[in-house]
Amino acid sequence: MSTWLLALDTSTPCTALALGRIGGDADGLVAQATHDDRAAPASSLLAPRIAGLLAAAGITPGQLGAIACGVGPGTFTGTRVALATAKGLAFALPCPLYALSTLASLAGGAARDGEVLALLDARRGEVYAARFTLAADGPRALGEPRCCPIGQVLADMVDAPGIQVVGPGAAAYAEVLAGLALQATPGVDGRGLWRAATRAFLHDQPVEVDHVDALYLRASYAELGTNTPRRPPYRSPFV
Repeated sequence: MSTWLLALDTSTPCTALALGRIGGDADGLVAQATHDDRAAPASSLLAPRIAGLLAAAGITPGQLGAIACGVGPGTFTGTRVALATAKGLAFALPCPLYALSTLASLAGGAARDGEVLALLDARRGEVYAARFTLAADGPRALGEPRCCPIGQVLADMVDAPGIQVVGPGAAAYAEVLAGLALQATPGVDGRGLWRAATRAFLHDQPVEVDHVDALYLRASYAELGTNTPRRPPYRSPFV
């Protein structure tokens, strides 16, 4: 018997969705969608996009047997939007929830199997980075994701001359990555998301819906106290 699995990720400038079945004779990706939103808010669009994907596959939400969600690292707001949506679905249906590294989903979209460096531009002179081995069963992590300067990532790659570099960071740091196989993508796509989701479903344990949180890797501007208000704070005359 197969299980319907829905995967979603809005941690990059793309909204990625993937829907398919795992187990049984009809195993595989059935429908996917990648929307290049260029970091526009995904909150108002995510629910109708999920509904459209389910309709394209000819199923109802009640037929879903599992949810997989990208938990970052990436844009703080985008990550929270996807995670809140996934938690709501997993709680309401109910069904198990699997947490996906957004970097794993980026690696899953590599053009060929082999060793992959997933790279996101984290701004402030840093990147989000993680290495994976991509094979038929999806991207397998070779270490922990990290947030650090690109030079530190390159210093640790002397043992991987044929590595593929995938993600928005490949374009942002193309000059310093010269000589490596670059696949600059705007963000996670449906195919890569599905490969990461199926591996999580087959090899990982579901997370507790009440306790799973986003993977930020560093503090936000607000937490660091470096945000500059757009206008002076307003004080109510009634306070």
